[in-house]
Amino acid sequence: MMLRKLSVIAGLSLAFAGASVQAKGFESLLKGDYAFTGEAVCLVSRDGFDPNTLAPVGPPNPWPRIQSFSVHGVRTFNGDGTGHVVARVVTIAHPYTVPANPPNLSAPVFNRGSAGVVDIESPFTYAVSPDLKVEIETPLVTGNVLSGVRAGQTLEITQLPAFRGFVSQNLHSVTLVHDEAAVEIHSFSNGDVDSRICHRSRVLLERKAGK
Repeated sequence: MMLRKLSVIAGLSLAFAGASVQAKGFESLLKGDYAFTGEAVCLVSRDGFDPNTLAPVGPPNPWPRIQSFSVHGVRTFNGDGTGHVVARVVTIAHPYTVPANPPNLSAPVFNRGSAGVVDIESPFTYAVSPDLKVEIETPLVTGNVLSGVRAGQTLEITQLPAFRGFVSQNLHSVTLVHDEAAVEIHSFSNGDVDSRICHRSRVLLERKAGK
């Protein structure tokens, strides 16, 4: 009899918990600080991309370029579909060679590449579905370049494609990627504006549960 009562109580507790989540929205499941790491590779074009082929447009001297970077930081979910992320990015602009192409280039060009460090932050919104799929939208990323050829500059990233992924059943981890190839815009304080298509992946681990 006692076991039956405990079973009924447990079932009622789960039912109330489920009803509470549905009333608040499944975003309430994702709350607290999640530390993350990730990697990315980007195709960069000064003149944009063809909307049909997603190939860079414009002359190939000295664009387009390849960049890669690692990132680590903390993403804070507020439990209401909003949040904030802070991170540090270590970037590498890959070396490249452009062959002579008169009259544009009278001799081949070799660029040694470069590296740099950027601190970034941004607000974001997120949605969680009943099957624990998550989607994150980031309207604006701002950053400060700490080292490299752009040291001292600031930057803004707009049109960042959505992150999509899954929350683990125990809510202790989240996986995220860009699952579409989309053009994002990078604007720098010196007036340079680049278009990029990047593939990014992130693994988030719960660092501090929300109250």
